[in-house]
Amino acid sequence: MLKIKFIGTGSAKASLKRNFTSLLFQISSENILIDCGEGISKALLQQNIDLNLIDKIIISHLHSDHFAGLSGLLTNFKLAGRSKPVQVITHKSNLPFVKNFLLSSFIIPERMNYEIQFEDFDYNQEINLTDDLKFTTKQNSHLDKYKIHLENYELSLASPSFLFTYLDKKIIFTSDIGNAEDLLLFSEPVNILICEITHIEPGELITSIKKLEPSETYLIHIPDEKEKEILDFLSNQSSEAGHIILTFDGLEILVF
Repeated sequence: MLKIKFIGTGSAKASLKRNFTSLLFQISSENILIDCGEGISKALLQQNIDLNLIDKIIISHLHSDHFAGLSGLLTNFKLAGRSKPVQVITHKSNLPFVKNFLLSSFIIPERMNYEIQFEDFDYNQEINLTDDLKFTTKQNSHLDKYKIHLENYELSLASPSFLFTYLDKKIIFTSDIGNAEDLLLFSEPVNILICEITHIEPGELITSIKKLEPSETYLIHIPDEKEKEILDFLSNQSSEAGHIILTFDGLEILVF
C-alpha cells in the first residue's frame, strides 16, 4: 500500500491557512518527501511526522516555495540526533546549485552526524525509489519565461513533471506547470492526477482531465484568493470529469 500525505497544499504566496505545497509518499519502510519549501520542518511536525522518518527528498525545481526549506530541514535532522543517511534527489542541472547552497548554509559533511547522499536524474530516465515505486519525468514549460535571462545569469531551468508508477497504478504529479498542454506530457492512461491549480484555469483543467481520464484528481498549490472561485467552479461540474478534490494540509489518500 502507498499512502500519500499532503503536507502542504498552498501556492507560492505565504498563507496562514496552507503550508507551501509538499507531498509525503509512504510505502513499506520508505518515506519520500516531495518538495520542501520554507517552513517544511514545522509543517512536518504539525502533522506528527518524525523528521527522522524521512528517507528521501525529491526537489522538483528551484523556486523557493519548492526548495528553500531544504537546509533548515537537514539542520533539524542533525538537531534531532539523526544517524541514518538521507538521499536528496533532483534533476541533474539542479544538483550543482543544491550542493553549493547547502555548503553556503554551513551544511558541511564533516560536521553532520549523518550522511547526505545525492542522486540526480534526467528526463525520460526511470528512477527506482523502492521495489514497487518508480518515476520518470518530462520537462514542462513552467520556467520558460526565464529563458530571456540566460544571457546574463547562470540559471537552471529544469522543471519536471513526474509520472510515478506504483505496482500497476499510474500517478501524475504535475509540480508547477506553464500551461494546459503540460498536463498532457504523458500519453499513457493515468489513475491519479495530482495537479497544481495556480498556473492553469479551472476550465482548461477540466478539458485536460477529460482526455487523461483519471479516476481521481487532487488539486494542490492553491492560492487563498482563488479558492472560492475554484470551489464554485467545481460545484457546477458534471461527473464527466471524474472525482475532483480540492486538497487541504493533512489530507491522506491510499493507493492499493
